[in-house]
Amino acid sequence: MNDEFRKQALQKQVKGKFKGKQTLPSRVKPIYPDGAEREFQRVAWGYLRLVNEVVKKHMPAIRKAAAAERERNRRQDDAGDLMLAIQKAFRAMGDELERKTSSFGLYKKLESLSSLTEKLSIQEWKRTVKETLGLDIMDDYYMGEFYRQALQEWIDQNVALIKSIPQDTLSEMQSIVSQGFQTGATLTSIEKEIRHTYHVKRSSAKLLARDQIAKLNGQLTKQQQTDAGVNEYIWSDSGDSRVRESHHKLNGKRFRWDDPPVVTPPGKPVRRCHPGEDYQCRCVALPVFDISTVDVPASGRTKGGG
Repeated sequence: MNDEFRKQALQKQVKGKFKGKQTLPSRVKPIYPDGAEREFQRVAWGYLRLVNEVVKKHMPAIRKAAAAERERNRRQDDAGDLMLAIQKAFRAMGDELERKTSSFGLYKKLESLSSLTEKLSIQEWKRTVKETLGLDIMDDYYMGEFYRQALQEWIDQNVALIKSIPQDTLSEMQSIVSQGFQTGATLTSIEKEIRHTYHVKRSSAKLLARDQIAKLNGQLTKQQQTDAGVNEYIWSDSGDSRVRESHHKLNGKRFRWDDPPVVTPPGKPVRRCHPGEDYQCRCVALPVFDISTVDVPASGRTKGGG
């Protein structure tokens, strides 16, 4: 059976579901992959924790050098010994951090994470098609070149993003220590600022997890729907207090995949995005099936009648 005959047969099979109407909106709302987001966060935090480990290990050397400096009362006249001690300690931290990050297995962890996100996305897409059209999707359909390439690009991008976090954080901490002693700050205040920097980086890693999982989920959703002949979708926000007002205003409205809506508030530079494409966007796209274009990769098994 060629593609056109197969498509016509499928449309005839699901025609009853449309009940005489041209379009049929999804009967279910896909669940956002919170599990994948939490796993990404765990990986990013684990990678960042390596910085905390090496700083805790080598800070005693800096404390010792600072104590010796105070006893000699030479902080202003000759702080060279202390600065050299700081540089030596952070070089040792950098070397140890490099060894730790090299053995962390970041690539494999992100590879598993991308597979988990894809699995959850396909799971929700299958549920949507099953509940709306009564069809089962072929299990191996979403293993094609586009999906392999999309996942590979996502892995490479996030390896680069996460890899930069530890060394950038360590460099920032070295600046805090060096400048702190040069300006007369106490060791207690310096260590407090180091802890604050670490917690800020943890928060940033959490936001990165939300942003990157949402983007991958949105990309997979778009491809799944357009592959199935879906040209339109209904914007659905996450329904909690974190939803941006500009995104909430799109909730329940219908848009086309080839014409993304404006997601920016009035007065701001115009930015157009589909669900999941904007920064940290957890909104999802509910497919609107059209009887004349629907082309779901069905396995042949069906659920119910019209």
